[in-house]
Amino acid sequence: MVPVWVEVLKKVYPALARHHNAVVGGSQVFYVTLGLAFPSKDIDIFIEAFNPMFLSRIIAEALGLGEERYEVFRKGDNVVFHFFVPVEVGVVSVEVMSRTHLGKISETPLFNEVVLVKRDCVEYWTLSLEAYAVLQATRPDGPRDVDVARFRLVKDRVDWERARRVASELGVRDKFETFYRLVCMT
Repeated sequence: MVPVWVEVLKKVYPALARHHNAVVGGSQVFYVTLGLAFPSKDIDIFIEAFNPMFLSRIIAEALGLGEERYEVFRKGDNVVFHFFVPVEVGVVSVEVMSRTHLGKISETPLFNEVVLVKRDCVEYWTLSLEAYAVLQATRPDGPRDVDVARFRLVKDRVDWERARRVASELGVRDKFETFYRLVCMT
């Protein structure tokens, strides 16, 4: 069974991408790059500059919603927008962030790790699996068990040398190596 967030992403992403340089992040990278849709309560997308009211309108129209519920907050220099999409049971949050914890994608080596992928008749600009591994390895609160477990499932499909190069370019090689050992050597 396909998680409900997949259908939300398939409608919302093309609408956002018509107006913004939108890059898929978060666990949705597994779905876009590999076709693996892990359970998730939110959809992560990076857009470096956005108007929250305009994003809300785009998402509501893409989903045919007459009511818009969202929140916006600033965490340091990261603007974070959550749009709450009602689904059969609960909500799915479409989370748009202006930057990663390592900086804006366009201003870091992550820019070279944005790839165009077609999945289920939708074209997505997404972080590469390798870039996503680096982001999860360097989370401010450390790698999560769920991320280690997910990457263990796909460890043979990750170009770990490429990920290592990205981590080195970002100056986070030590944190990456710790994550790599958790995924590949335990």
